[in-house]
Amino acid sequence: MKFSYQWHRRLGWFFAPLLALSALSGALLLWLQPLPTPADSLPPPAQWAQALDLGVVALERGHLVGTRVDLVELPRQAGQPIRVHFAGGGQWAEIDARSGAVLASRSDGGAWQAQLLELHKHLLLDDIGIWVLRIVALVGLVLLAMGLRIWWRVHKLVAPSPWRRWHRRIGSLALLPLALMLFSGFVLRSSELARSSLSALAGGAPPPPPRATAPLPGAPRASLGQALLTATAALPGAQPIRMYDDASGVLRVRLRSDEWHPNGLNQVYLRASDATLLRATTWRELPLAARYPNVIYPLHIGWLPGSNSAAAALAMRLLWTGFALSLAWLALSGAVQRWRASGARARLPQPPRRARST
Repeated sequence: MKFSYQWHRRLGWFFAPLLALSALSGALLLWLQPLPTPADSLPPPAQWAQALDLGVVALERGHLVGTRVDLVELPRQAGQPIRVHFAGGGQWAEIDARSGAVLASRSDGGAWQAQLLELHKHLLLDDIGIWVLRIVALVGLVLLAMGLRIWWRVHKLVAPSPWRRWHRRIGSLALLPLALMLFSGFVLRSSELARSSLSALAGGAPPPPPRATAPLPGAPRASLGQALLTATAALPGAQPIRMYDDASGVLRVRLRSDEWHPNGLNQVYLRASDATLLRATTWRELPLAARYPNVIYPLHIGWLPGSNSAAAALAMRLLWTGFALSLAWLALSGAVQRWRASGARARLPQPPRRARST
């Protein structure tokens, strides 16, 4: 137990603040997401398609002439705008989902929400941050295992201070949810490793996206509204969530039906030039290597599978926020205990030094 106790303190002294920062930023991001709304309360896709085309035309006539929309985020709630992102310029714009009027525009780096997301996903360190977070998640799991072993040996003993007593209590109560958060976070940050491992174990690799001839510069392209209508017709009953255009000649539309993942796993691929359907794939048709986020992502954000209840989502957010705060408390209380122990050792009388012989 001495080994576990020593290394629990040493690793926690350095890694616990990073774990707390990641947990608190994730909890704040969770509250920025809209609460779920039943799909039947949203406007029909045809209205979104018309508003999207009107808004994009208005934006292209303004300050974003010649730029290309590479991402469209469709509303999750009634009254929310359509958000479009323009490639190259790093510009976001909001379009009224009913009238197509342009509401606002901003740059990628201008919103604090974007910086918060970057902090949670990369620690503001770009690609290096992904590796740092992977290490932090693995070390966090080791810290939880060591803490459990220490707690099992000393939980019947009287704690010498309130800091240590509450460190034990909160750590034992939040152990399992924190382990789920760390494990799911590591898997989400290691998607290539997860896909290759599941492909080797369960067989079946994710299907490659279909290809199409990239349109020539200036060549006519189908409107985004037309592509949206074709995608929703290919998977009737599914709610469109996002549209992607990577300039490869293929448009990809992501839709959600009855899967657990709040962003949906159904995919529709269209030819960008004329919005012709290339392939439509439901989440049930995907192999395990492509379907695992259906479980891992809801576990990470505390999403109740299959629930569209705003009350249930609110309750889970409160619970997950409590676990994030408990991780911050464990980091703080552990630091206080170490600081006090270091101060107590410094105050101990030191043995006299022997005079060196000459």
